[in-house]
Amino acid sequence: MPTIEPLTLTLAELAERWNMSPQQVLESPRALPMYFYFDGLVFDFNDKWHRANGDAGVVQTLEQHKTRLSTLEIDLQRQTMHKRGLLKLTQWEEALSDEELQSQQAEADRLTEEIPQLDEQLKQRRDERQRRVRNGLLRAAPRTVADIAKRGETRFPQFAYMPHPSEGEQAIAAGAVVALEDGFPLKEFLGVADLVASMADVRRAEDSAA
Repeated sequence: MPTIEPLTLTLAELAERWNMSPQQVLESPRALPMYFYFDGLVFDFNDKWHRANGDAGVVQTLEQHKTRLSTLEIDLQRQTMHKRGLLKLTQWEEALSDEELQSQQAEADRLTEEIPQLDEQLKQRRDERQRRVRNGLLRAAPRTVADIAKRGETRFPQFAYMPHPSEGEQAIAAGAVVALEDGFPLKEFLGVADLVASMADVRRAEDSAA
């Protein structure tokens, strides 16, 4: 019965197969792309909106809108009561003309309309972020591989390469730089034991060297 070949080899297995040390494999002229497992959120590097803090501008605008609307509503209520003779304004308040009241009311109406729209944008962003989950291999960036070759480990990377398109509507092109967030379980370091090579790459390297 034929042996089923694995899809990947760990760096240790590849080093043994090639009769080299893991460091020699990583520094070899025929160095292969190295991959590591990641379970978390993956975003195209250029996707500023969905990445961490991408909503900062909208959140700030929303808070400013809410604060301004609250102020306007209080002012409009007090000015209206003053016009009806139901309230005396303080010495720090100035009675507004009808035109000024209309202008403030128009601003309040605009903010009242925009606040739910901003809330919906943020809700959609939160939902869409959770659809960027990846549970699989990512290609380690050259710097990540170089650090592991030199020190045996490196800080868990914030960036990597997408080896092939992800599933679903939000596919990320192969080779694209991706930003990593909310990995589980949380790993502080990435080391020799975390790296694997594609068996297809191994075969191609061996065939070209034969």
